[in-house]
Amino acid sequence: MSNPYPSFVQIDAASGEVSPFTGRYKKHLSDLEGIFHDRTAWSDAVRDLADPVVYEVVEYRQDGCDLFFGTTIIAPGQVGPEYYMTRGHFHLRRDRGEVYSTMKGQGILLLESRSGQTEVVDMREGYVASIPPDWAHRTINTGEGPLIFSWVCSVDAGNDYASIRERGMRKLVVERDGQVAVIDNPRMG
Repeated sequence: MSNPYPSFVQIDAASGEVSPFTGRYKKHLSDLEGIFHDRTAWSDAVRDLADPVVYEVVEYRQDGCDLFFGTTIIAPGQVGPEYYMTRGHFHLRRDRGEVYSTMKGQGILLLESRSGQTEVVDMREGYVASIPPDWAHRTINTGEGPLIFSWVCSVDAGNDYASIRERGMRKLVVERDGQVAVIDNPRMG
């Protein structure tokens, strides 16, 4: 295998666009079934809001490189009291971490270890978060505009979305009396 040649990519901090990019996907509200606590509010929002895009991921991969990177753009919005968020995941490779750098907006990075320890990290412009190996991570947009962050991860990390989809996370991020609140997930009993 030959060594990859250096490459250069531009990331627009205002929009989250990556140029050039090698992949991109969008998650509509209907794709996030089971993620939001209030399932009735979720189904009503899918119908009433015409199934909006909640977030988009744009990535850049280079053949032969052990890292890849990109951006995630989360729209502002809520389902019931919960803010729009990513699905959340562990990495399939339990020895792989990730780095997030907030470029625009504000939000929360919700972290949870497999043993149940939770951490809440503010995401604001200029903040960088190091996600340790074997911690689930979910990003929540608590602001009025888009939350845009760049990320860097090992190509072989893989994503385990099923664990979080099946059991949820121990904490929910909601609006309470006009303020952001992190509360215990009632489903975790």
